[in-house]
Amino acid sequence: MTLPNEWFISLKRNREFLFELLNPEKTPRVPKEVRKMASECLKHFPMKPEIDELEKLYNTTHQNKNVILSETNKELQRVSTELTLANSRINTLANALQKFVNLKENNNEQS
Repeated sequence: MTLPNEWFISLKRNREFLFELLNPEKTPRVPKEVRKMASECLKHFPMKPEIDELEKLYNTTHQNKNVILSETNKELQRVSTELTLANSRINTLANALQKFVNLKENNNEQS
């Protein structure tokens, strides 16, 4: 599985590789067709500052998502605790009501 930081490393390395293909001093035996393809690929390829900005934005968004998830989890735990307490109170009331009904029925039978 590719990690998000590896996406950005790959983008930067691919950009560098394409520029190297365009440079005859670094890649002297590359055919003209390949250089032309590299040039076409780079035409709309993001520049390094754009890649860096995307990476920064991704990291910030990811951190914010983790904070939101953590806060949501805390809230869910709080609500779960409240529901458990409410359920316990309902059971206590149901038991008291059942005792009251039983007493009422016993009193009616004795009358």
